[in-house]
Amino acid sequence: MKKIALIAFILGVLMATLAYVAQLSDWSELAEYMTLGFVGYILIISSTAYYLTSVLYEWSRETETWQG
Repeated sequence: MKKIALIAFILGVLMATLAYVAQLSDWSELAEYMTLGFVGYILIISSTAYYLTSVLYEWSRETETWQG
């Protein structure tokens, strides 16, 4: 699942970068690229949240085995 989160993060960065370039270059289909950029931001945030949650879960499991 971490590989999927990494792929989603990279894909989100690429989509957000494409939207940024479209805005700077003033492309004709700007609304579609802005939507694509928004979806990219959602992918970035979701994959980061998953990764951080999994790291916190692993840290909590290490503490439980140490205390037990």
